[in-house]
Amino acid sequence: MDDYQAVRDLLPAPPLSPEVERAGRERLAVAFSQERVRRGRRAARWSALALGLAGAAAAAAIVIAHITPAGVPAPHSAAAQADGKRFLLIAAASVAAMPDEGAWWSSTEVNGRQFHEPGGRYVLRESESVETWIPADPEGRTWYRHTPQGIKPVTPQDETAWVADGSPTSWTYDKPAETGRSGVVRSEPGEQRTWSTEDWDFRILMAGKPLTKMSEVPDTPEGLKALIAADDRTTIDTAARLLFFAPVTSETRAAAYRLLASAPGVTAVGQVTDALGRAGQAIEYQSSEFAPPNYRGATRTRLVIDPASGRPLSIEIRSAADGLLLTYTAIQDSRWADSNPLKEKK
Repeated sequence: MDDYQAVRDLLPAPPLSPEVERAGRERLAVAFSQERVRRGRRAARWSALALGLAGAAAAAAIVIAHITPAGVPAPHSAAAQADGKRFLLIAAASVAAMPDEGAWWSSTEVNGRQFHEPGGRYVLRESESVETWIPADPEGRTWYRHTPQGIKPVTPQDETAWVADGSPTSWTYDKPAETGRSGVVRSEPGEQRTWSTEDWDFRILMAGKPLTKMSEVPDTPEGLKALIAADDRTTIDTAARLLFFAPVTSETRAAAYRLLASAPGVTAVGQVTDALGRAGQAIEYQSSEFAPPNYRGATRTRLVIDPASGRPLSIEIRSAADGLLLTYTAIQDSRWADSNPLKEKK
């Protein structure tokens, strides 16, 4: 079955917006008229990164949370969910046309955490950015830049309440089991840091399987599923990591999208706005893979995608009970590049 047939097999309602559908048709036509030449491209080796954000990259990251207004999106019918997932096939064709050669894989993540002040009168946001540069050269070093962005009130209403509270610059939390916070939390940004590390054994870890180079990651949905060889939930989580965090080929990214489109338990959400205010299409599935530590409730993972470009926008972890947004990682930028500005500054 080709991808055109897969799109036709997905139910016809409700339709995507005219702009997204038109862009998707154009990109599909271009993608399928070209030969699949990218499979033979030079493959880059991974460094300092496991698909679970292991090693130094994980050490640099903070736990992030976000509180949104109460309310859960209205349930979708099974027909609407099936049809709504067809945007993943459009995203697959879009990303397959992107170049995937370069000396460095660059990724900038924006992480944020939102929480109530100790008295519960207003909501605060803590955020940071983590920039990562992974070399294609197996002898190279991976570079990082970590920029804390401090803590501030989220909305104008929160800011008004904060001013009424005396505009504090620190807060003390006495009940970490209830708040997830402990001790004194200060508002000022931390110091920006830039550093590099040696390659992490040049390996990728997928479901416990070591791979020695990027070209060993399959570029078909069937190949990815066979490689992961796990239950549906683990397969979906691994496909999400490939899309959001891994310097794999464009064909492998496209395969991950197609795998998600056919995976059981993945449901369409429709048009949403992500944590950075960007519009995209979203899917959700039940998982605790990216949930904050010590969170005891069931969670659902939301993936927000831009179908026209094929770029992943954000991973959001929400409470399965009430839809509350608990954590998110927003991908501000990810691409192959010929030079690394962090290395050049040293």
